[in-house]
Amino acid sequence: MAPEPIERQILLPASPAEVWKALTDGDQVSEWFGAEVEMEPRRGGRVRFRFPDGSERGAVIETFETERLFVLRWLPFAQDAEGKTEGRPSTNVRFSLKLSEGGTLLVVQESLPALSSRERSAPDAGGYSDRGLGLFHLDARVRR
Repeated sequence: MAPEPIERQILLPASPAEVWKALTDGDQVSEWFGAEVEMEPRRGGRVRFRFPDGSERGAVIETFETERLFVLRWLPFAQDAEGKTEGRPSTNVRFSLKLSEGGTLLVVQESLPALSSRERSAPDAGGYSDRGLGLFHLDARVRR
């Protein structure tokens, strides 16, 4: 059985344009995510995260609807500090923005993508987490 999606909501005292930039500009994402981030901000764009411990993880942008919806898919592997490749769950992270009284409501959901019949018969990989979502750090960043 697949785990339930992880969901977080936060009302940010900023415009959707400001929140969008904090989510899609690599330099700004680096400030709140806890990793150095390189991002091609477009549908199909690549994202690379370099963590302080030297490990790296990649993602692909699946959906890019300016100031409304941003979905990325973590690639199913990461590299440790020595460059060794390790398997990781390929989760989808969905950022949706909605103008709300007092700012922008940001809803972040992380879930396992739909599985093929072959993948459904494989042992459950589990192990996905909200490591690095950093929403409270994002909140502090947009409050500046």
